[in-house]
Amino acid sequence: MTYASWQPRYRVTTIEPGKLDLLVVTLINGKRAALCSVLDYEAALAKARAFAAEHQCQIKVLPLTGPEARHFLDFKPDDPPSDIEPELRAEMVEQMLTVARDSPDSDARRDAHDLLTEWGVISK
Repeated sequence: MTYASWQPRYRVTTIEPGKLDLLVVTLINGKRAALCSVLDYEAALAKARAFAAEHQCQIKVLPLTGPEARHFLDFKPDDPPSDIEPELRAEMVEQMLTVARDSPDSDARRDAHDLLTEWGVISK
């Protein structure tokens, strides 16, 4: 049996963020195009839809929990800073600081704080 989607080939695909999600990654044709905090999910989705309206591409806007982000982006807490792409590390730290500071969800703030502590950005 062959699977044939009824969805158009070029589209924006997403799921709404869940309670444990901290980051949102936007993929364009499978390549990471943007990373933002879950607080900016609606803006990321709007940008993806606007981009898709002008380009033939497959876009996915994916909310990620802290552990999912570490695995997806291959960001290991025990890696020396030189082994991690500096721009990616800085972007992830900035987004986690935003969640830790601005999220109305106490669980999200705690998870972001725990990740920042694990990464050595803040001390215990």
